[in-house]
Amino acid sequence: MELRKLDPAKNAVEVARLFLQSADYVRMSEGSEPGPAQVAGFFKGVPPGGDIRQSVKVGLFEADVLIGLADMAFGYPEAGDAYIGLLLFAPEARGKGFGKALLALLEEEARARGSERMLVGVIEANAPARAFWLREGFLPVKKLGPIKVGARRHMIDRMVKRLTR
Repeated sequence: MELRKLDPAKNAVEVARLFLQSADYVRMSEGSEPGPAQVAGFFKGVPPGGDIRQSVKVGLFEADVLIGLADMAFGYPEAGDAYIGLLLFAPEARGKGFGKALLALLEEEARARGSERMLVGVIEANAPARAFWLREGFLPVKKLGPIKVGARRHMIDRMVKRLTR
């Protein structure tokens, strides 16, 4: 297992393949089939007021195959925050501890950058994701929505985990 920074010029095809493999998530979250919009959104997306140069876009590879990816931005919603925009795994990689391992690496990066909290927005309808974040010490702090995601509208649970030094 190897963590690598993802680059749109070098990894767009691999990211597109992962979104295709994860069509169940795209349908649930956006109400559409995966395509170029998800790839572009992954590489270009930042929270409001975010700086793309300060974001982290990483992939988890197993034998040169992208099995998961993550996106984390800094300074949102507050200056000392790290915000996870996406943590996604191929269906065959789910439930095998990769999420916990990748989250640990993201936490390490957040601490190294001086973040005091990590946050994530979880689509209310995504019960397995909510259970994962709760297991990992994230607590719901705010309901947002309905928020338009693609062709769908969702209630979002903002969840937070305080980082200790």
